[in-house]
Amino acid sequence: MAPRRQLGVDWYVDTPVRQLGLVLVGALFLWVWPHVTRGFATLFRVLTVALLAPTLTSLRVADLEESRGRTVEDADATLRRIERDLHDGTQARLVAVAMQLGEAKEQLAAGDDPADALALVDTAHASTKEALVELRELARGIHPPALDNGLAVALETLAARSPLPVTVDVDPAVESSGRLAPAVESIAYFCVAELVTNAVKHARATGVYVLVERQRAGAGRGSRGDRVRLRVRDDGQGGARVVRPGPDGHRSGLAGLAERVRSVDGTFELLSPVGGPTVVTVTLLARV
Repeated sequence: MAPRRQLGVDWYVDTPVRQLGLVLVGALFLWVWPHVTRGFATLFRVLTVALLAPTLTSLRVADLEESRGRTVEDADATLRRIERDLHDGTQARLVAVAMQLGEAKEQLAAGDDPADALALVDTAHASTKEALVELRELARGIHPPALDNGLAVALETLAARSPLPVTVDVDPAVESSGRLAPAVESIAYFCVAELVTNAVKHARATGVYVLVERQRAGAGRGSRGDRVRLRVRDDGQGGARVVRPGPDGHRSGLAGLAERVRSVDGTFELLSPVGGPTVVTVTLLARV
């Protein structure tokens, strides 16, 4: 008598049909098991990536650290440039003025012809005015005086000085609840200034349109969530692109703008198909 195989308490594999069914179940299990194993492996891999891979927040923090590091380098380079301009330009002019006035004083004290002393004073006076012009240009590059009256006034002043027709449209809501953060105003101003300069020098544009508006934050997010959006559009030939820093550290002005915007957790978008138009959209936090 063949041995009886028991499955459970009251069920036995004691007939050919049951034995064949058990064989089929085993074969099915052997076929399914690799797929189950592969499925669990995929699940473990997804969980590992989700738990151990960099999160969007960490990637954002890394991007901010990189952009702010480059901003610090740019600031240091700007300070060195200002120091060099002051040393080689304004300081040299003021030294010359002092020497000219000193020589005029000596001639007057010695009783020489006053006309010669007057000529020296005239030269010193002209040099002084040139030094003042240089100082104003340096100060405008650090902090434009027009920003003292707000972003809207500064942009209107910038448009009035541009060789191209520039239309500025600033939403009253931008400054209706108070001035923007000084850093935001400065970045917004220099972004528009750089983009208008690019339109003049490179885009062969005939006009520029600047739109500034405020995007209110949703309920519960607070005023810090309010954003300022700038859109600068020119009708030039297009084809502009952001050139990332090369091995020598050289990069385009647009790359510098993008890094400056990212340093305050803003966004920089460039749309410039060949043939134009070029549209740059910059979004900044109203408070930083």
